[in-house]
Amino acid sequence: MFLYMKTMNKILLLSLSLFAVASCVKPEVSVNADFTTDKDVYELYEDIKIINTSTATNDIIVACKWEWGSEYRWGKQLEEPISFDTVGEKEIRLTAVTNSNVSGTCVKKITIQDTNKRPVADFTWTPASGIVAGDTVQFTDKSSDPDGKIVSWEWKIGSSVITEQNPSFTFNEFGDIEVTLTVTDNQRGKGSVTKTIHVEKNQNSMELLWASSYDSDGDVIFTSPAVSPDGNTIYVYSSGMHLVAVGKDGKQKWSFDATGHNPAVNKNFSTATPSVDADGTIFFIAGNKDTQDKTRTYETGIYAINPDGSQKWYYPYGYGYFINVIPLVLQDKIFVETKRNPSAGDFPELWPSGGSDNGLLINKADGSYGGYLQVKRGSHGGVAATKEENFLVHTDSKYGTRVYWKEGSEWKYYGPAAGQDAFMLGYIGKKNTEIGFTSYMAIAPDNKVYILYGKADGASSSESAATLLCYDLGKYDKTAGSSPEWILDLEGTNKMYYSLGTVIGQDGTVYVTTTAGVTAVNPNGTRKWFAPASGNEVMGSPAVDKLGYVYFCETAADMTVGKLVKLNAEGTKVAELTLGQSLCTSPTIGPEGTVYCNGIKDGKPTLSAVAGVAEPATGWSQLGGNPRKTCKFE
Repeated sequence: MFLYMKTMNKILLLSLSLFAVASCVKPEVSVNADFTTDKDVYELYEDIKIINTSTATNDIIVACKWEWGSEYRWGKQLEEPISFDTVGEKEIRLTAVTNSNVSGTCVKKITIQDTNKRPVADFTWTPASGIVAGDTVQFTDKSSDPDGKIVSWEWKIGSSVITEQNPSFTFNEFGDIEVTLTVTDNQRGKGSVTKTIHVEKNQNSMELLWASSYDSDGDVIFTSPAVSPDGNTIYVYSSGMHLVAVGKDGKQKWSFDATGHNPAVNKNFSTATPSVDADGTIFFIAGNKDTQDKTRTYETGIYAINPDGSQKWYYPYGYGYFINVIPLVLQDKIFVETKRNPSAGDFPELWPSGGSDNGLLINKADGSYGGYLQVKRGSHGGVAATKEENFLVHTDSKYGTRVYWKEGSEWKYYGPAAGQDAFMLGYIGKKNTEIGFTSYMAIAPDNKVYILYGKADGASSSESAATLLCYDLGKYDKTAGSSPEWILDLEGTNKMYYSLGTVIGQDGTVYVTTTAGVTAVNPNGTRKWFAPASGNEVMGSPAVDKLGYVYFCETAADMTVGKLVKLNAEGTKVAELTLGQSLCTSPTIGPEGTVYCNGIKDGKPTLSAVAGVAEPATGWSQLGGNPRKTCKFE
């Protein structure tokens, strides 16, 4: 019995040992990757329906990768069918992976053929001819499919995309415009057709003709284009210190380097607008940085340039600085002024008459000194001359606008050198005169003057509520001064360095920009209409053509979008064009009606030409009075 029990214990211990060994061996895992397709031959683009039939032994499948052509997708089952866009024998590969990272692969081949007959795209439109920009055209789909049906439509009309079958479309652009219709059938076959529709120009239309970058660096801050007397050359300038001549085709004719007296590009500096004399001579001011530079590094000077780009003469004007100043072109002289100059004691050689409040007359023929006029504490912008060559100049804020009366070959201001009184335009019996804030005035054929001011009451140092004043120089008492004919408060503000201002239309309507928009005013001082800016600030003066269309520039506060806006004679916005990142400028209408804008596009000073509809209004139609920017009524 003892022997029996001992034998059984050995057997039991051996069994337990074998069981323990067996318990430490993992079962083998295998994967049988497999799938089915609903058929073996498919049409091009046809849906291929796939069912995963993969199995695993001693484990579970946790991931599947499907590969076909250059595409792949993960998923135990394909939620959406696949397809091929080329014909031939194709492979579909499935890789199934278990929880223990054991994988198996299955590859099957199918055939892709193309027996589908493509749809034929076609369409008509109404009206079939005589379409003018602004018209709405009805398109009618005439497409067909020989062996199926059309399921989708895509119309490309210019830059617009429409997916309706029979859309209507309003053409705001003009010219030969391509229209492409692409149709897709139930087997994803496509057919396309392109037709050209001619759209006539509408007076409300605006079209960018060209944009020409003319300097590698610099800013464009309130320097506007000037146009030659024949209209064939446009002159532009930036703080890159190059005066550039551009042809009507947008090609550069020449570039004059003005860095000889200003050796570095003055970023964020408001540069002067060129003026063009009747003989084609171009006058422009090369100003220094916005500071009084007693180091004599940056010299302020006036250039006279011949129409071929060669220098005629140069007059060194000092080390003061300019803000938005345009040279005033008179019969035999030009008049220029700075915002501020160092004292005559600092630079006695610069000023034949001495003084820090300087306006200077220069002889046009040779650039010699022609006389001195005191502009109290320097100019803050606008200057304008009547046909008799009496002219107005904004002074520093509290000294108003002065009238210099021509007497023989000389000019005289009848008010005192300092102080405030009725001799100053903008003075209306208050403690302080209204403030010019670098704005530009306009002169009508009857010698009435319209001036944009900021109200002195409650004004900041750079901005205040806008008001428009009218003076009649024909009735003005130059020995005692006169009150304004009328005063009209405006929406928005007048803001320093924004070069806002006033122009006069063909019918005598007065147009004035403020930061908020454009106001049209009747000659008697009553409001005609107000057109608000669309979320941006207005910069620069407006321009108006003979048909009453008004152009002005808007720029976003962050200088990311600069737009040219077009209003009709009723003040309705009819078109706008984005011309760059900023348009801190006034538009210029050339003699034949092209509208030119100076601005920044892609980080560079750029001149843009936009198709207009009419020549500029007679008289003071834009900043500087006319396309040549002479600041004189002509």
